[in-house]
Amino acid sequence: MFLLFTLSHAASSLFDEKKNGVVLRLLASPVSRVQILWSKYLFSMSLGFIQLLVLFTGGAILFKIDILSNFLNLLLIIVAAAMACTSFGMLLAAVSKTAAQANGLGTFLILAMSSVGGAWFPTSFMPSYIQAFSKMTLVYWSMDGFLQVLWRRAGTIDILPNLGVLCLIAALITGISIWQFKKGHVF
Repeated sequence: MFLLFTLSHAASSLFDEKKNGVVLRLLASPVSRVQILWSKYLFSMSLGFIQLLVLFTGGAILFKIDILSNFLNLLLIIVAAAMACTSFGMLLAAVSKTAAQANGLGTFLILAMSSVGGAWFPTSFMPSYIQAFSKMTLVYWSMDGFLQVLWRRAGTIDILPNLGVLCLIAALITGISIWQFKKGHVF
């Protein structure tokens, strides 16, 4: 949930950059809108990766969570989750007209996805129709991947569905964002 908030605000910073004239300076150089988007995407994804790595390292230190025995698979889920969350933030920036609109829409969607996706409590506590709905959120696939890697010690083959869905979400949402940015909606 906090990763989504961080990356949504990082993506909506494009509005501040537009207001301050940074985007106009960038567009005056031989840089396209899509290249600006990809640079923001790579920065945000790196930020998300580092945030999750610090979070799990803190969990290992404070709560004795064993992150090292299945570290490679944890890294795979972290990268996939960071990609999907970054794409979500970029989509918010691409479809919103102002930073306030992006932040408001982002807050609503993040809280909704987190509540039904298993970030607040296990989805098994929810009614079956909400459990079915939760599988349509990137929060569900991220949380399920983290649970499999950290608690069930799942191997790479076992987390492939999680990785696949998160990467598919990232690809679809990034495609929509690029299409919106090419239209010049944000800048």
